[in-house]
Amino acid sequence: MTLPAGKKKNKGFLLLEVMVSVAILSVGILLALHSFVISLRAIDSSEDYFKAGLLLEEKIYEAGNAERKKGSSAGALSGFDSAFSWRMDVVELEKEELDEVTLKILWDKRNAQYDLSIMTYFK
Repeated sequence: MTLPAGKKKNKGFLLLEVMVSVAILSVGILLALHSFVISLRAIDSSEDYFKAGLLLEEKIYEAGNAERKKGSSAGALSGFDSAFSWRMDVVELEKEELDEVTLKILWDKRNAQYDLSIMTYFK
């Protein structure tokens, strides 16, 4: 190919083109990494809720098979790094001869308090 006099063949990229492409690539990589971080936090949160669900099931089973004291009671739970505590409220419903039991599992994570609760009736 013959070029007119004084014209050179363009064989490379301009510095501006390279800078723009690196900026676009950097934004894409940062967005992908941010997605991974959000996924890891969601996994961590679901793990805590799963543990709380297991503890809630265990504690409500204990409440159903033991004599319940009317009023409120609370305590810490062993296991899972002792990060969980519980609170139970028992109200006697005289007309139906039932106990209304509300059980709440509590835990702290990243300067926030979370809970999982259940309400049921026992005879």
